[in-house]
Amino acid sequence: MNFQKDQILDRARGVLLGAAVGDALGAGYEFYPPLPDQAPIDFKSSGEFAIGQYTDDTSQMVAIGIAAGRSNLSESLDEVAKEFKHWSDTDGAGIGIQTRAIFNKVVDFSTAEQLIQQAQLFVDTHEKASGNGSLMRTGIVALPFLSSGETIGSVASQVSALTHADIDCREACIIWSKAIRHAILFENFDGVQLAINDLEPHRQGYWNEIFDQADRASKPADFPNNGWVIHALQAAYKAILITDSNSAESFKLGIEAAVRSGNDTDTVAAIAGALLGARWGYSSIPREWLEQVHGWPDFREKDLVELADRITEPIWA
Repeated sequence: MNFQKDQILDRARGVLLGAAVGDALGAGYEFYPPLPDQAPIDFKSSGEFAIGQYTDDTSQMVAIGIAAGRSNLSESLDEVAKEFKHWSDTDGAGIGIQTRAIFNKVVDFSTAEQLIQQAQLFVDTHEKASGNGSLMRTGIVALPFLSSGETIGSVASQVSALTHADIDCREACIIWSKAIRHAILFENFDGVQLAINDLEPHRQGYWNEIFDQADRASKPADFPNNGWVIHALQAAYKAILITDSNSAESFKLGIEAAVRSGNDTDTVAAIAGALLGARWGYSSIPREWLEQVHGWPDFREKDLVELADRITEPIWA
């Protein structure tokens, strides 16, 4: 395959920057009811987050990216565990209930072992263990493994399982991460269906129906329980579907539609933003959004671009 370096890097950067701007925009509307279709979307402060500041969604994605710069995630997740601890100790803003509960049980973050054990115990002892807390951070997993869709799937599942070991959470991360890889390489959203086709046969029908429901829905707000991984995925996917005009303007429109979904708006917009950014690239993100975005660990646009570049697999050689 012959890929242009500049184009691949643009779309890889779009994954992290797309998630970050979606997250930061959505943060100002979190827990609000759905907004009308034409309601303007602007950066707003909310609770502990300043104007333009991204939340735990992107902070955890950044932590994974920093870890990926130090180690091969397909061999060990120990560096991810260390970065999660570093983020939790130095910031931790917006950390989700399930993630906090698991972090509080872990004594030793020097390896991933205790995180994995506590995440599985959480699934075994809680009826509701399928929140959206791993899907929101999964996009960056694609960048170091552009040449291997299967490796992306395995790593996405394992990174999810550090805090969200439920099968729905792990498979949602597999589907979205593979779709992001496909969008970076081939500039379309066909990777969603291709990723479903790669699952075990008895799981394909389950996920096909979930995405069919999104197809049939009229708007992202039709999935109001979007703190749940399934509704979060459906709301993000619907925001992409209803704004897809086959032009770079689709990025901005898709993010705005995701934010208008209501409730867990930062996470829905971060999930949508990662895939939209993979499809349309960093160059499609409005300059006024990029200039305002910031967050842990004192990162701004330039730092996020540098992180994406550092860990993106150079398949253009």
